[in-house]
Amino acid sequence: LSSGSVAVGPAGRRAVFAMDLFSCTSACRPCDPATDTVRFDPANLGAGGRIAALDKVEETWILEQQQRQLEEELAWRRAAEEKQAALERRQAEERGDLQRREARARQEREARARREEEEAQRQEEARRKREERLLGEEAERAVWECRQREECAAAEEAARHSEVVRAERDRRRREAVACFLKEHGFTGGVRGPKRNMVNTTFPLHRAAKLGDAQMVEWLLVEGAVPSQTNSSGRTADQVARKHDSQNSHSAALRALGSMGALRAGGA
Repeated sequence: LSSGSVAVGPAGRRAVFAMDLFSCTSACRPCDPATDTVRFDPANLGAGGRIAALDKVEETWILEQQQRQLEEELAWRRAAEEKQAALERRQAEERGDLQRREARARQEREARARREEEEAQRQEEARRKREERLLGEEAERAVWECRQREECAAAEEAARHSEVVRAERDRRRREAVACFLKEHGFTGGVRGPKRNMVNTTFPLHRAAKLGDAQMVEWLLVEGAVPSQTNSSGRTADQVARKHDSQNSHSAALRALGSMGALRAGGA
């Protein structure tokens, strides 16, 4: 105390202890002489007054200690709250990072699923087009084969018909030639001569003399020889020319000429 020391008995030791505490420099805040110094006059204080003053000082110190403890507790709470808030912010950031990572992973999975689905759709479309192409090719091949079969069947039918027609034509020709030979007394076939006491002739010469172009052609087909001469030394062509009157034997001459050329070419 700045006003001097006061001797006290055992009952005043508490006050002296309290005064010593107030006179020391606080670790929490520096001492201020203007505010921390208690001034009193010992002469004016009796024993009871001195104890009351010390009690007042002690009460003030206790209040200050409680205030300081409260401030320290508040500071500790603020620090804890700030630490908790920082922890919560960090956890929130971690949760946000985790959510963002999960969102990116989900987006990647969805994108991969879309790509796989698109690829599957492309493959399915390619497979469908390939099947359609194969089906189209098979249909075209089936149509072509059917057309080929129809054409082959038609050709076979035409060949059979042609063969039937040819056979019928040959039959009719042979019958006509046989009738001609029988009618005119030829017994040796289309190349066999017919002789009498005056001359010798052949079926082709007789048909040429008659101007029968159809029979000339049929006899040549059946094997008659156009260069064969009769007993007069004439060929069938010469006989037809001898008996031709105003182109009456022109068809027979044409048949002899064309068939003779064919026979010569074939030979």
